Amino acid sequence: MIDVNVLLEQGPCKKFSAGDKIQCPGQENGQKCMYILLSGSIDILKKSAAGGLQKASSCVAGDVFGGRELFYGIDDFTYVVSSESVVFVLTQESFNDLSWSHPDLLFGILGNSYMPARKPAAVQAPAPKAEAAKPAAPAAAKPAAAAPAAEPVHAPTEKTQAQARVRAAAAAASGEAQTMSGGIYPPGHKFYSDVEFSINDKLIFPKEYSCPFCKKTFNDYRVFRSKLYESQPMRYDLRKYFTDFSTEWYDVLTCHSCLFSTFHTYFTEPKPIKKADIEAEMTAARAEVHMNFAAARDINYVFTSHYLALICSAGFPAMSRQISAKLWGNLSWLYEDVKDEEMEKYAATQAAEMYERVYTESRLTPVQEQITCLSIAGMQSRAGIDSNLKKFLFTAKTLKTGDRLYAKLAEDFMYELKLDEE
Repeated sequence: MIDVNVLLEQGPCKKFSAGDKIQCPGQENGQKCMYILLSGSIDILKKSAAGGLQKASSCVAGDVFGGRELFYGIDDFTYVVSSESVVFVLTQESFNDLSWSHPDLLFGILGNSYMPARKPAAVQAPAPKAEAAKPAAPAAAKPAAAAPAAEPVHAPTEKTQAQARVRAAAAAASGEAQTMSGGIYPPGHKFYSDVEFSINDKLIFPKEYSCPFCKKTFNDYRVFRSKLYESQPMRYDLRKYFTDFSTEWYDVLTCHSCLFSTFHTYFTEPKPIKKADIEAEMTAARAEVHMNFAAARDINYVFTSHYLALICSAGFPAMSRQISAKLWGNLSWLYEDVKDEEMEKYAATQAAEMYERVYTESRLTPVQEQITCLSIAGMQSRAGIDSNLKKFLFTAKTLKTGDRLYAKLAEDFMYELKLDEE
């Protein structure tokens, strides 16, 4: 939540009267700007099909507006003050001031600037007049009974939530993770309790997505990848480490309605899906998985989203091998993080086999060939398989038209393996 009191003290602020139109993006002292509403209210109008203006949404204190116009050049909204309002003016100058004085507040403003406009509350029809002899309350309560039917198909019931709590309690009491094999999970997968990782929430921002499978919209997060800092060099298996962030936690998105899951790239840049190839599996998965994907991520959320994405990868026939290989690689790293060595090796074996299929069955550019060879070797090493590991490293190292970075990684990996043999 944006602290409007801090912005009121910080300034610069500007007052508008009811009926004023606020131009977005604004201009203050020769600088383009956006706004944060500190008090009052603002109506957001959009052209109707008839050519006039109709209310599309509204702003209340703490809302950010003008961002879409400033960042994207979109100007299809008109902002009209509905009651006397005070706004904070975010220019380059005030941006720099906030970055020094209140960086946390600034991140909140930037995150909210990507949020969709607030929708106006639905207008409810007046309740019918009750007869004098009957109280009005029972009649007014009837619409609420229909609410459960509108919940997502995967919404956990009291029974399934209780079962989850029992599983977690049992796991915690025993000091061991409880096995959750079967269904979408492979043999040996467990419910991992008391596993925490440091995730810097300043490196994510809220975003609305449209599901390419069911076409419904939902709110989730996207990563400020330009803000990530590598904390150590890329590893032999191409895993990257970042300060206070694990990208694997946000690589996969799950639709809150139908549970369709895949890498976030295929939500922002949709590809054709063969729905018939995965509909039966998705129906079975929805009957099994009772998890609230609108809630905050934990490690079991991340594992489940990856296993759902493995099912959905069959809906992309041309890319299913590449998607599956990357997902199994991620899973091996995640099992490493929870210190489940057996499952780490299992996932690495699956990843190595899938990357080998990519290598033998796909047309690859030289750089793609290097990356695939390194991925095969890295995952084979993680799984304890070394039948043709060195062959793939040698290919990555000696490919004439490849990238020197990957050639050097292969060379260093070969040297480490040689030292281990001595």
